[in-house]
Amino acid sequence: KLKEIIAEGELDFDGWTKLISEVENFFHDEIENICLVYDSFLSEFSLCYGYWRRYADHMMRLCTIDKAVDVFERAVQSATYSIDVWVDYCGFSVSVFEDDNDIRRLFKRAMSYVGKDYLCHTLWDKYVEFEFSREQWSSLANVYIQTLRFPSKKLHHYYESFQKLVATWKEEMQCPNHMDLLSDPRVENEVSSCHTDAEISCIIKDLLDASTGMDGIEALAKYLSIGKQFYREASELDEKIHHFEAGIRRPYFHVKELDISQLDNWHEYLNFVEMHGDFDWAVKLYERCLIPCANYPEFWMRYVDFMESKGGREIANFALARAAEVFLKRMPVIHLFTARFKEKIRDVSGAHIALLHYEKESDLSFVETVSIKANMEKRL
Repeated sequence: KLKEIIAEGELDFDGWTKLISEVENFFHDEIENICLVYDSFLSEFSLCYGYWRRYADHMMRLCTIDKAVDVFERAVQSATYSIDVWVDYCGFSVSVFEDDNDIRRLFKRAMSYVGKDYLCHTLWDKYVEFEFSREQWSSLANVYIQTLRFPSKKLHHYYESFQKLVATWKEEMQCPNHMDLLSDPRVENEVSSCHTDAEISCIIKDLLDASTGMDGIEALAKYLSIGKQFYREASELDEKIHHFEAGIRRPYFHVKELDISQLDNWHEYLNFVEMHGDFDWAVKLYERCLIPCANYPEFWMRYVDFMESKGGREIANFALARAAEVFLKRMPVIHLFTARFKEKIRDVSGAHIALLHYEKESDLSFVETVSIKANMEKRL
């Protein structure tokens, strides 16, 4: 009966959540039924991070840690730019992984995707807590300075923590209180280009290895200077984007519609980032936008057009595939847009397939459908 209900494909979001609750109540210890309902639901609503966590909890309870890891891996494949998914996954890893290096690699992997999210403080906090609990001062020093690279909700708090760390080291090195770590102009000149992770790691290594004496003081001065430079640049950018961030009242996915003011705010924010010129940030903001705005074709179309204009065709095609096959598969407008885009880039078979989906989902008359197809053939 469960398979029949799912196969009918008539459940809406509320119907799915009710079905999941019933399965969890009546088949509490039957992993096959639990897997069936969760797999089917999450194929439709992959951005519902709370259900990925619940699914992983069931796997932990009824199967093995590896099975739970598999669920989280599927979660980060489906919702790669969701802060909440990474927070759950990293929190899970801290509690069950035996090798600290595996945990550390997972945190770094997470930050490579969501480190420019304004709300990534929830993940940074977990990362700091983990390194502090392991007393890995080199890693902790690296994490503290990385928190200052880009604006976040707790940017100023992280800078205060960074300054406290520097003050502690200064005291341990027995630097005179009147000594200004930034008084040497050579330090400023040397750190002006020290932005890569490798260079920062080298400075931290020198700092911890030297620990005392002039070498340690010089390394600490470089470390402080880099942190101040990152913080200054991040603060300037924070002032420019703060009002956009304040306008985002629902950063997570939900089937309920967003109000016009929030949609306009996203468009204005995207306009700003496109003009800013940071391609990586633009990609990440679009992906972040497409979590709460997943059901709005205009944002997917805008993303595809922008990526294509900047030479990111692979990203554009991947976004288009997700829109047409997962999030908007029952919306004719996205299939017609896909057909036109595929035709434009000379992907003839892709254009034909998109038109078949358009014909299936739209309520156009037979003659109108034939006309659309014939005109495409004529252009080709």
